[in-house]
Amino acid sequence: MIVGDALRRRRNELGMTLRQLAEEADLTSGFLSQVENDRVSPSLKSLSRIAEVLRIPLFQLLSTHAGNPVVRSGERTAVPWMDTGVEAVLLTPYRDWQMLPFHRTMEPGERLSAVRLERAREEWYYVLTGAIEITLTDDECFVLEEGDAIHFESSRLQEVANPTKKAAAFICMMTPPQL
Repeated sequence: MIVGDALRRRRNELGMTLRQLAEEADLTSGFLSQVENDRVSPSLKSLSRIAEVLRIPLFQLLSTHAGNPVVRSGERTAVPWMDTGVEAVLLTPYRDWQMLPFHRTMEPGERLSAVRLERAREEWYYVLTGAIEITLTDDECFVLEEGDAIHFESSRLQEVANPTKKAAAFICMMTPPQL
């Protein structure tokens, strides 16, 4: 597994020293130096810890070619949203990266209770048309209309709903994704 250049480049982007990375990943700087110089191949467990500290998806390090980064409007993929019976339309070809943007249309009166995600940390919604209602813990309820956005910690989400009599479309992003 040759990952040295990608790791070094990302570490430098973050302004981290080998020693800092080693400390945060609970590895030795000598071992990390050998990994960055492709002298040793790290275990998946070690690579996963490194990727987490560098805030990049493990998939990105294991992929030799990420493929075409463009998603054309007529070529989007609809995927089931966990076990909810709902589909989301992906706006990225990378399902395993840190950020997952998707498009969703909610029918009038539709309500979707939050599914607790162990890994998700942040969510961001932007309303394209219509209106949606976001209910967070502590009885915080926000009605978002066209052009409005909201950003919150995922564990706070209780429900997303369309309380109106017309369809609503929005874009959502979450990090890291869980599909």
